[in-house]
Amino acid sequence: MRSKKLWCVAIQQESDSPYEQWPAASKEIAERAVARYRKMNHAIFHSEVIANSYDEYFQVQQWHGTRREHIRKMFYTEEWLSQAMYQCFDLPTACKVFEYGEIVTCYKKGSSPLTTSNF
Repeated sequence: MRSKKLWCVAIQQESDSPYEQWPAASKEIAERAVARYRKMNHAIFHSEVIANSYDEYFQVQQWHGTRREHIRKMFYTEEWLSQAMYQCFDLPTACKVFEYGEIVTCYKKGSSPLTTSNF
């Protein structure tokens, strides 16, 4: 019986540091998570050259740990992909995040938080 490959998102904090692996439920989810991080970087940086230089800080890799560790440390799931990556406390910031095509949790004093990807 062949063992099923386990996948993760590997993140490098600094260019000279090792990658830290975070388990993903599937290769497809890991690819979508990496694409999401890269898209965020490209939206934040005004220079395409700088944004491109950060792309390799996020990689899809085959998991190096055990199956048990992969299950115990599971982080990237379908649910993660639908969670907000930004918190905004004013409308101009929320509008900017919507331009990124990202999910945001908006806070307004005296109201319940609103999590959305558009108005």
